[in-house]
Amino acid sequence: MTAAGFVGRLRQRTPALSNTRETAYSVLFGDRLGLSVFLATVVLFGLLWRTAFLINDSYTLANGLYSLSNGQLAMTEAAYGPGLETPGASRYGGQWYARNYGVIVLSLPLVFVLDLLAAVVELRIALVALWSLALLALVVQCSYYTDGDWLLYGGTVTVLGLFGLNVTLAQPLDAGRTHLYALQLTHLLIAAFTPVVLYRLLSRVQTRRLGLLSVVLLTAGTPLAFWASVPKRHAVTGTVVVCVAYCLYRSRKPADGAVITQRQTFRALAYALVGLYAWVHAPEALLLCVALALVDIPTAPDNSPGTLVRIGVVFALSLLPFIITNIAISGSPVRPPRLISRGGSLGGNTASSASGGSSSGGGGPDGLFTLLSPLFGIIKSGMRPLLLLGGELVSGFKALQQQPDDVYHAFVRSGSASRTLDKAGEESVNLSLLESAPILVAMVGALPVVRRLRLPSSMADRTLSAGRVVDVFAITAFVGVILLYNTRLPLHAQVTARYLFPLYPLGVYLLVRLPAVRKSLANHWYTFLWTVAGTVLIGGQVTVMFVALTVNGIGEAFQLHALLAVGIAVPLGIWALCGRSEGRAGQVGAVLLGAATGVAAVFLLLTSVEYYALGDAHLLPMMRALGELLSLY
Repeated sequence: MTAAGFVGRLRQRTPALSNTRETAYSVLFGDRLGLSVFLATVVLFGLLWRTAFLINDSYTLANGLYSLSNGQLAMTEAAYGPGLETPGASRYGGQWYARNYGVIVLSLPLVFVLDLLAAVVELRIALVALWSLALLALVVQCSYYTDGDWLLYGGTVTVLGLFGLNVTLAQPLDAGRTHLYALQLTHLLIAAFTPVVLYRLLSRVQTRRLGLLSVVLLTAGTPLAFWASVPKRHAVTGTVVVCVAYCLYRSRKPADGAVITQRQTFRALAYALVGLYAWVHAPEALLLCVALALVDIPTAPDNSPGTLVRIGVVFALSLLPFIITNIAISGSPVRPPRLISRGGSLGGNTASSASGGSSSGGGGPDGLFTLLSPLFGIIKSGMRPLLLLGGELVSGFKALQQQPDDVYHAFVRSGSASRTLDKAGEESVNLSLLESAPILVAMVGALPVVRRLRLPSSMADRTLSAGRVVDVFAITAFVGVILLYNTRLPLHAQVTARYLFPLYPLGVYLLVRLPAVRKSLANHWYTFLWTVAGTVLIGGQVTVMFVALTVNGIGEAFQLHALLAVGIAVPLGIWALCGRSEGRAGQVGAVLLGAATGVAAVFLLLTSVEYYALGDAHLLPMMRALGELLSLY
């Protein structure tokens, strides 16, 4: 082939490649701002990435990935941790198995990528280079929104300087922990899509500005960044919940994309996401499936048999990895390695044996029952998870009445409750939901909205808009998560109420939908952002000094942050209850929202850098050096 012919073919393929790139860009990020949000989130998560085990449950996932990378589904060797009998591991047929196989399989390609990088260059340098490239890409994307090239050139020089600083401070990274790093990187990338999808959802429901402000609320005002790189299901759950809500919204709107041309496709995709998530954690997937079905089916514009069959087929196909894994481990398609921790996993065979009776074939009633008994057994096995979930939800509802102290400590004020104490150090290092994300107190602003709400006068008026459908789903899932875990809280090793993690993105969505919050952020976004920055930069320094001078131990430090969060939550809750956003009231609301976000961000930074530095195991050497400089107690 001549050079001219090669160039001609390349020109012919360039439009096709460009279209493929634009399609992938649109599907993953939506627009340039969505890509910028993703890159900024990845950079933030990389700053807080600690290359060590935070929770003992992660040993199970790391050993499961190690065994799977060697071609074994069962865990045959404890490459990490004290042994195979670690939290979350299950024993079947004399062998130990991991859990969350969905993320384990997703992490498998990254193991080989990291091994390849380690063979070429020192692993820490390679990961620092990847982080620097993400930061450089963010600078390039942000430069499109400026008039001159000052941001591009200045940002490029800054990125090169940070890369040089990290290389200078770099210390060897244990290359034998590639399975841990692969798991952390997988969770980090999945978690980075939580703010992206929330931005895309709220930019459609509200405005792009409110979508971006919701990203600030989520990433700075909640513990998302703290758990992003921890090999636990929590960050994955947050992403799945927001993606289901986004698909539910798009299923009520005409399709406007080149890839998906029918809104029924988004509806089926919502169920597919739930089915795939069952491969990670079955109880929460079952809860999301029930919440989705309860909201989607009664409000769907089309429930024809053909549509329901197509959705059922897609949902069944999405469950195949979950079913195949269960059969390989436990021999039952509906018995995962771990179903519900307190209620226990499912037991029994998938089909019950026929009871003793007449063997006269299929002629009499007994014979008919014998023929249909396998079907009855399958139905019974399939209904058992629903019954188990229903029992958990009922127990959670009863706990609201029978265990008010535990509910108070889990959701409002942690204090020094005995059940929240760390079993190792006997210090209360587990913040409540409100102490972890004080902005969520603004959800009490729903009370004046409900008080002014008028019920529709006729059935024809009961048709819900796309935004209202998502609102109902978010409320249903929010309540469902509370009831599911209400009987188990508070627990040790929670840090920031991690079992309730889906409530953070759901709560941010719901509070932005409140008129008072929405109008205050839209009209006074500049005040909100400056308040966040001032609280972090100035209030953070004051907090560091106060901790260094007065606090003795991590328990006291956590309770200081808890008091700060409750202190800002009280006036924010009062403002939200007033439900006013006009004039000075709107400015006050923006300031309070910014201060609550900043207080949570300061706690997030100090927890990642100082309180849980994990032996100065930060991925970026400059963060490790900063952690060594900070010795607060």
